[in-house]
Amino acid sequence: MMTMMLALALVQDRLTEYRTQLQQEGVLREKTVDGYRLCYAEMGEGKAVVLLHGLSGSLYDWRGNQKPLAAGYRVIALDMLGAGESDMPEKADYGLQAQARRVKRFMDEMGIERATLVGNSYGGGVALAFAQDWPERLDRLVLIDTICYPEEIPAYVKLCDVPCAPEQIVRLLPVGTMVDSTLRKCYGKPGLLRLGEIETYTRELDSTPRRQSIVRTVRAMKPDDATEFLARLKIIRARTLILWGEKDLTRPVEHGQRLAKELPDARLEVLADVAHLPNQEVPERVNALILEFLK
Repeated sequence: MMTMMLALALVQDRLTEYRTQLQQEGVLREKTVDGYRLCYAEMGEGKAVVLLHGLSGSLYDWRGNQKPLAAGYRVIALDMLGAGESDMPEKADYGLQAQARRVKRFMDEMGIERATLVGNSYGGGVALAFAQDWPERLDRLVLIDTICYPEEIPAYVKLCDVPCAPEQIVRLLPVGTMVDSTLRKCYGKPGLLRLGEIETYTRELDSTPRRQSIVRTVRAMKPDDATEFLARLKIIRARTLILWGEKDLTRPVEHGQRLAKELPDARLEVLADVAHLPNQEVPERVNALILEFLK
């Protein structure tokens, strides 16, 4: 009993203010999938909507979206493997297809036959992989500044291919400074970013296992067969809403325009004065567009 109480206290110490609030509301939960513990927040009733975060994010990415969307839907924000409070195993496969498979198994465990997947950046790539492999389990698809074209790989992805060096580097990086700089570059109007949000992300990333899992995820981000992945984009039949920040420097809007042409049933909405994280920078606009699309 004392051991269990101590473990609970340690978890409580680690939880951010946002997660503590979710826990108090009774919506922060865990589910074991393929032997791994996945953390998630679940709100609302109705058709299922699963929210998939970006590379360095977590379910916290959807703090401005989940409750408004849950007014008419069963909305689940998931910490994918290696993120948030989910497990961060050293040897796991963090590739897009592997993460998509875990989302499918998570839906199995939750009794969800079909769902709309909403993915930002890396989470959008996972959603695309899911749409390719399990189209019968997908209702609709919402992609927000998603990764999609493996040939357009940023320099930091290639850097992570260097053995051992990235693991050593992330141990030494000043997390707070890096978080502040990265988030501001991902906002079209950095003034909208609040100090408390920077502090929360810093706290979530201020652990060696979390930083190591980001390196492993970046290494595994490229599909095993990029040519096949691109060819299979054109077979995705689900109705798709693509949202893109006009000022995104990480994933230029041209990527969204190209994707909208290649997906058979897609509509693109370009958001003016917004960068890489529309769901966080302008949540009200994003929520309105998603709710309209889901109707």
